[in-house]
Amino acid sequence: MTVSSLLFSPLQKIEAASTAVELYIKRDDLIHPLIEGNKWRKLKYNIQAVLDKNIRRVVTFGGAYSNHLLATSQAGRIYGFETRAYVNAPYADPANPTLSACIRNGMKIDLVDRAEFRKLQADNRLQKDGYILPEGGSNEAALKGCSEIYTEIIRQLPDVSHIITPMGTGGTATGINMVRDPDIRLIVIPILRLDGRSHIKQLFGERSVSDQDFWNEYHFGGYARYNENLMCFIRQWFNDHRIVLDPVYNGKALYGLIEKIGQSYFPEGSKIVYLHTGGSQGIHGFNQRHRQNLPLKEIF
Repeated sequence: MTVSSLLFSPLQKIEAASTAVELYIKRDDLIHPLIEGNKWRKLKYNIQAVLDKNIRRVVTFGGAYSNHLLATSQAGRIYGFETRAYVNAPYADPANPTLSACIRNGMKIDLVDRAEFRKLQADNRLQKDGYILPEGGSNEAALKGCSEIYTEIIRQLPDVSHIITPMGTGGTATGINMVRDPDIRLIVIPILRLDGRSHIKQLFGERSVSDQDFWNEYHFGGYARYNENLMCFIRQWFNDHRIVLDPVYNGKALYGLIEKIGQSYFPEGSKIVYLHTGGSQGIHGFNQRHRQNLPLKEIF
């Protein structure tokens, strides 16, 4: 079996963002009928390796509401291999929207505490159980998949001047940066409370941070933290553009981008592409935990 290489996400122009610049959304939330955004990009070549080597099981790691875990379970269901996940949350509810969907897809879930989670991640003996994917899915095969985002953008908008992406582990930004023309600015927005440049450099080396800009101020207090300004922005964006934004990644990063545009950060005439990395499944659990009513997209 061959993993399709023909999937190509659309580029959508956003009207009235500013008269001085042009804003486009790279709709990677639409890249695959089931597996959203950068998670498909990261999994694509890993799935092909699993199929080529006739590996029966993929083992991976993540949190109780992980986009990566859901995407891996979906891939296993579609392509016919077993999946197993170690979840860094010993008291997580297996019935939450993310984990219950993983289980329905056939994934075996093991809930472990933080110490055991870190120990398992470092345990090379796990390789005997199957193909190992790191937390978040960012490995060399994933970087290759993410690099194709840049290739598509250049084909769709040859005179793009800036590419903006949210950052979790940093794999998507690193993949883009591997092939990017240095004349095109890459701006990375961490959604964790950390220094993005140092974090990516530690994970992927010096090549991953060369000639990039980092906006470290849009984490809203840390991973999955939020305030009412963010909630209002996400709802208004959906009302204006009918695009669903999750509050963990894309809501924060796009909030930052729109604020910077309003502050005239970009030179007049800039052509800006924001990468929508998906993550819509996480809204279900977020709404449930925080009693919010953010717009939803059914992807389970």
